[in-house]
Order: sequence, then C-alpha cells, then structure tokens
Amino acid sequence: MNNLDALWDYQAAENELETYERSLKNTETRKKLVHQQQIFQSNQQKLKQLEQESILLQNKMNEIASQMDVVQKQMTEKREEISEVSGYDLEDMFLDDVREMIKECENNKNSIEVDKRKLVDIMHRIEKSETEIRETLVKMSNAKKQFDHLKEQHAKEIDAGKGDLDKLRANVTKAAAGIDPKLMERYKSIKQHRPNPMAKLVGDRCEGCKMQLPSGVLQNLKIDGNVVECENCGRILYVKDE
Repeated sequence: MNNLDALWDYQAAENELETYERSLKNTETRKKLVHQQQIFQSNQQKLKQLEQESILLQNKMNEIASQMDVVQKQMTEKREEISEVSGYDLEDMFLDDVREMIKECENNKNSIEVDKRKLVDIMHRIEKSETEIRETLVKMSNAKKQFDHLKEQHAKEIDAGKGDLDKLRANVTKAAAGIDPKLMERYKSIKQHRPNPMAKLVGDRCEGCKMQLPSGVLQNLKIDGNVVECENCGRILYVKDE
C-alpha cells in the first residue's frame, strides 16, 4: 500500500471517529443539557443587572433621604423663628419678613412632598426588583437541578459508547502508522481549512470542489508517488485504482 492509499484509509477512519463523536455530542440529552446551561447563564447575567439596579436605587433613596433631612432641619429652624416672631408686638412686625417666612414654609412643604413621591416610587421599584431577583434565583436553582440530572444522564451515554469510541480511536491510530510524517503534516495543515483534506479524482474533476483540473495537473497525477493538490481547493488529489 502506498502513502496515498494509506492516507485515504486514514481519512476514512478519522471521518468514522469524528462522526461517532458528533453523535455522542448531539444526543437529545446533550441538547437539553446545553439548553439548561444557557438558561442558567442567561438568568445569572440578569441577576447581576438586577443587583446593580438595586444598588443604584438604594443609593438614590439614601440621597433623597439626606435631602429630606436638610429640609427637616430648615423647618425646625423656621419653627424656632416663628416661635420667636409669635412673641412680637404688632409694631415690631415687618410685613415683608412675614411674607418671606410664609414663602419658605410653602417651599419646604412642597420640597418634602416631592421627595416623598420620589421615595414611594423608588420603594416600589426596589420592591419590584427584589421580586424579580427572587424569581431569577428560583429559575437558576431549577436550571442547576436539571443540569446536574442531565449531566449524569449524558455521562452514562458517554460511558455506554466508550467501547466503540476506543475501537474507532484505535483504528485511527493504526491507520496512521507507516504514513510519511511530512505527508501527514501536510494533510493536517489542509484540514485546518478544509473538511476531508483528500479528494478523489472523478474523471477530470476534483470530487471535493467539482473543479475541472488542468491537463498539467492530470499529467502529474499519473507519475507514481507524486502528491498533487487541487489548484482550486487545495485538497490532496487521490486516484483510486480500479
């Protein structure tokens, strides 16, 4: 058996192994496993966003509470001033001062009402956020439970197929024995860009890309021991002896 015949058999053994490996990875159990993993990761990301929003809302609430403390302090000072004014005689009172005090009282009252509404709105948003956090944690917990169960099932599937998998790997190793290392390196280099690095010559065309080959390439293929690549797809051309 020449090098190209051996390499062709190697490709067949390798394809059989890869097909079987894909079948193990594409079982329904495996698909469900990946789906649960995606659910968990999606909710994990959502949880991070909710936690960040909750922190921002808490900071905003603290900021408004601080503003209300300032207004409360101003109102306390104003009450002390009003208490002092309440002892004045009519002749000692100035109308502008009274008007200014009334205006300040109204401003303080309005400011507190606005802050109260803001606080109520933020508290509702925090409550909603906390509810979403709890719901997200439940979804993550359920996804983790399902994931662990499916992972165990998939491990059993892998174990059940281990015997066949080992045989196919052994076939690949056996098929690789005796192939020229430089030719194998060339094969693996092509495989990085093309599936099935070898392609049959069918008539005057490359079976891989269906391109018609120039007469010069066809002549080179007739020389025993020549390794010729398709000028279009770069695959190693193989002439099957009839």
